[in-house]
Amino acid sequence: MPATPDMPWQELPEMKPFLPGGRLVDAKGEQREVHSASTSNNLTVLQHWFQKLQPVRTLEIGLAFGASATLLLALHRRVGHTGVCHHAVDPFQRTDWNGCALRHIGTQGLADLFAHHEALSCFALPKLHETGERFGFIYIDGSHLFEDVMIDFYFSNLLLEIGGVIAFDDSACGHVKKVIAFIRSNWSASYSELSPYEVTAPRWPRLKQTVARWTNRQQLTLFQKVEAPKRDWNTEFGDF
Repeated sequence: MPATPDMPWQELPEMKPFLPGGRLVDAKGEQREVHSASTSNNLTVLQHWFQKLQPVRTLEIGLAFGASATLLLALHRRVGHTGVCHHAVDPFQRTDWNGCALRHIGTQGLADLFAHHEALSCFALPKLHETGERFGFIYIDGSHLFEDVMIDFYFSNLLLEIGGVIAFDDSACGHVKKVIAFIRSNWSASYSELSPYEVTAPRWPRLKQTVARWTNRQQLTLFQKVEAPKRDWNTEFGDF
């Protein structure tokens, strides 16, 4: 019986290598133990918002072993999307990650839905903007340096559709957290913060979020773009 979009990600056959103890085969045919992949909770939240938004095109910054890319591609396929639906930016896929994600995406028959941009995000994202690409969901999980995350957010804002969602991984990291504080202080009129816990802890999502934020343990932070930013050159600056 074919899988349906509402199956938990752990039951999707494409995601088997990303279960505990999973392994991938790299470009040289050697097995690699999966590490540094998106957490189980993160993948659950990504699946939840994909199903809620049904974005036609998605984007992620950072590919690594390809857990989140594989999930989003598998979901695109299951809802019947065609053409290039998911883009991933990662200049180190063939070097640091031994091409594992690209090979896995190919062996799962997902390559026709996928575009890999082998460049730093500061170069790849402006090109996507210039060519008129727009996305309904963007997942930022590349470099965690403040300046890189800020550039990723700046261009992601230009690429994100109204009503779309942007998600920051590792948001407890000091660099990432600083960018999130900037958004909260200066872009709150355009971006509404969402709780990542409405699916993983549905009884008390806001309480869970508040505790996680104050204890510096929130792994994933999400914002929904509610309107195009209106920021004149002399817009008042909110300290963060």
